[in-house]
Amino acid sequence: MVKMSNIFNLLLHEGIYTYKTRNSSAPFSQLFKDQKEKQRNKKGAICVTRSKEDLSTSLGVKGYVITSKETLLEDFVELSHWTPNVHNYLGYSDKERRHLKGHTEKNLQQINTFVVDIDTKKQPYTEILTAALDHSIGIPTMVLETPKGFQAYFVLETPLFISNQNDYRGLKVAKRISENIRRSLAKVLQGVDLSCNDFGFFRMPSEENVRWFSDKMVFSMHNLIAWSKRQDDDQNRGLFVVESKGEAFDPTHAEWFRELLATRHVKGSDGQIGRDNLMYTLALACYSAGKGQGETLDLLDEYNSSLEVPLRHSEVQKTVKSAYKGRFKGASQTYIQELLEAWLPGKDIPVTNHLGGWYKFKKERKDRVRSHYDEWEGDLLAYIQSEASTIQPIIWTTQSAVCVAVGIPRSTFNEVIRKSKKILIKRIGKGRGAQTGLTSVAMLLQCALEFNQQYRALYYEAVRLMNESRENASALWELEVQLELLTRFPVDQALAGKKFNSS
Repeated sequence: MVKMSNIFNLLLHEGIYTYKTRNSSAPFSQLFKDQKEKQRNKKGAICVTRSKEDLSTSLGVKGYVITSKETLLEDFVELSHWTPNVHNYLGYSDKERRHLKGHTEKNLQQINTFVVDIDTKKQPYTEILTAALDHSIGIPTMVLETPKGFQAYFVLETPLFISNQNDYRGLKVAKRISENIRRSLAKVLQGVDLSCNDFGFFRMPSEENVRWFSDKMVFSMHNLIAWSKRQDDDQNRGLFVVESKGEAFDPTHAEWFRELLATRHVKGSDGQIGRDNLMYTLALACYSAGKGQGETLDLLDEYNSSLEVPLRHSEVQKTVKSAYKGRFKGASQTYIQELLEAWLPGKDIPVTNHLGGWYKFKKERKDRVRSHYDEWEGDLLAYIQSEASTIQPIIWTTQSAVCVAVGIPRSTFNEVIRKSKKILIKRIGKGRGAQTGLTSVAMLLQCALEFNQQYRALYYEAVRLMNESRENASALWELEVQLELLTRFPVDQALAGKKFNSS
């Protein structure tokens, strides 16, 4: 069983004190050492709550502030949620010191981890691991189970410290990375919450809910930025909005605003951007256009009453009040686009930035002379995932059929196979009777992790066949490394004590 102290040390880095400032049970020598550390590095604080209901009381979040790992280790068993990303300072909004204040993004001291919320248990956590390996930034550092699903933590190797320089540029970069991680997983997993708060409250890890943890699976900010830029290229957008210095643009006159305001079938459901997000986006657009709070409330009240499944009036009031707090300058272009894709699919509606800015677009993939290597590899992996399964981990077909199905030139196919550390291939025969077998590291991992007698035999047979081809050497090595990592953590009883031999 993994030690909770190891999890908290890795996730929080040195963002909070190791020991309490008062009434600590640590030896004097350790307290003296910790006192020296305080003088060298700035320390912050985190928020915790005792129940999910405490996150949304009428007076705000009900909870308390923790400033040391010693307190966290004493209390975590009785806690439900926490902020794993450390804030500069935190306090209370009432005299009784029950309701928290200060847990805003711009008050973040450091970002330690990105968290993806998955609101379903239709897929096992092992599928989350392999999906992240194949289609996102890599296997998460930790996966914990929640009452309705899972949360995947991607922990930074070293924290990203936030400052107000360049209008919180570092925070903007982190938010884009967080969004791209969620989007990449949403393509292959069910229930990924695309509208989840990037750096808010998440489930508190415990010995009962942690399903996977590896301190080896940490991520460098440099690599994450490079990966995120590639994702942005595929979505035809740049990392930052370039603001116009010209005449201000009224977003409530935009086509996207009118189209969203005309929707009637919007509703809320787990993992899908819905009514709350749509109304909040419209309210922010009104705020940035300079409309009064009462005027906006009247507009959204009228819109809400026209919905097939309306919200309560009090919820509409709360949404408008939140939008007018001034934390955001206007509606997010990302959320606008997601809302249009979710509720007005197929409509070609331009999204002009609410501040009069624009994104620097890259050519559509079909308009480029050559697609990026990563894109072709992703296409092949998607093809393998759609055709293969744990009971048939190898797809047997012809190379011509694969190239036609994926739309990839044969020379490019061979080049991708030669370079890939994720795709494995087995060629049998020559000429018209030749057969090509394809599988992926993630598919074989999934087969191994299912682990009953049938899957065990299929896994070993697949590895034996792929071992016969030299071009699979790097992918087999990657499989062995990932398998060693995945079987080192014996939280799940199905994996406890079991080792897989890929040689």
